[in-house]
Amino acid sequence: MKKILVASAAFLLVAGAVDTAPAAESKPGVELSGDARVRAVYRDDFDFGNSDKDGENYLDSRIRLTIKGTAAGGAYAIGRIRMMETKFEDNDTDNAAGTVEPGNIWMDKAYIGVPFSDNFTLEAGKYRVTYGTGFFYEDLNLAGLRGIIKAGNVEINPFVEWMSEGQNSKIKQDKNDDNDSVRFGANISADFNDNWKGGVLVAYQTDDRAETVIIDDVAHHMEPNEGLLASVYFEGKEGNFGLAGEFAYADGDLRGFNQFYDDHNDSGIDMIGWDDDGYGGYLQPSYTIDALTLALNVGFTMDGFLADPVFGFVMLGADHSLTVMSMGEHGDWLWAGLVAKYAVSDKLNLTGNLVYASVDGYSNTGLDSLESAIEVSGVLEYTISKGAVFSWFAGTLIPSFDDPTVEDDPAFGTYGRLQLKF
Repeated sequence: MKKILVASAAFLLVAGAVDTAPAAESKPGVELSGDARVRAVYRDDFDFGNSDKDGENYLDSRIRLTIKGTAAGGAYAIGRIRMMETKFEDNDTDNAAGTVEPGNIWMDKAYIGVPFSDNFTLEAGKYRVTYGTGFFYEDLNLAGLRGIIKAGNVEINPFVEWMSEGQNSKIKQDKNDDNDSVRFGANISADFNDNWKGGVLVAYQTDDRAETVIIDDVAHHMEPNEGLLASVYFEGKEGNFGLAGEFAYADGDLRGFNQFYDDHNDSGIDMIGWDDDGYGGYLQPSYTIDALTLALNVGFTMDGFLADPVFGFVMLGADHSLTVMSMGEHGDWLWAGLVAKYAVSDKLNLTGNLVYASVDGYSNTGLDSLESAIEVSGVLEYTISKGAVFSWFAGTLIPSFDDPTVEDDPAFGTYGRLQLKF
């Protein structure tokens, strides 16, 4: 009941503050869209030689199908199905000797949207959200309610989202006491003119889950994930010059909230970067000369701050088959990356990256003694036909560690990807 009251009160206030005249009529029906990919991947020494694992190569695939149903009054429902996001092998049910990997068909979006007017829409359910430039809050998997309020060139997105539902908990005390973890806040963005835009995100997360639980007659300390997170961001261009940037903060108890896991279980390790409030940011000026665009991405992370996995280059960040680590892992980072993009033709684009990261490792032993990393990488992108693109990625990452017992072999990887959008 407490969470229903909080959410209802928040959005009743929002609805009362905006014009709720009926929205324009829409043509009812169902629309299908989606994307698909196939990748051939080779990776070697992604652990820098610190295991006996050989280089690996594999093929994988994925299909995502988005279904949107629209009612006559403009209300809509959106669901997205993910299919066979797995490595190639004979695993279909037509072969009695084969097996189907559990969960190879699932939904990662399922929500409704109700436009109360042309200026106010309420969305509720399981959705994915991006606020900012991709550095901090990019394509996060969330469930709750959010508003879309438009006032001229300003958009306001208040939200209330459930990070953990007590009634789904496997911990008896949390289920009995209805202990939830809830995030609430707002994102405010604006188009300053035709070329520049920016915004501010502020949110607070509560966590009522039990801090001490009994599992198999053993007491375990659980770390509450609660506190403040915030960011300010902008991007735009003026003539040939462009500039993007974002600066963000996260309470120490929310470390890694954007890494797709919930670290409610306290590891017992008390070190800088695990409990301290973290912050980070980046700036990326760019300049375009005909078909060539040069950009310099400079940034930092402090006290355990982790950038969103999508942010980065090819092997540092980017969240794909060649990603070795996210920006901010293993220590405090300071980096500079030169990015050169060249449009050879309307169909062919080339990108090169040269990145140096200086890292103040969390410890003097193991991978957390990382001192620096150098990435040299490139991407080729060729448009085969409208909606069909072939991309080829390749790169090497050269680490340096303070611990002399840690191997520092360069990581190398390459993969090709055929991607369709329909």
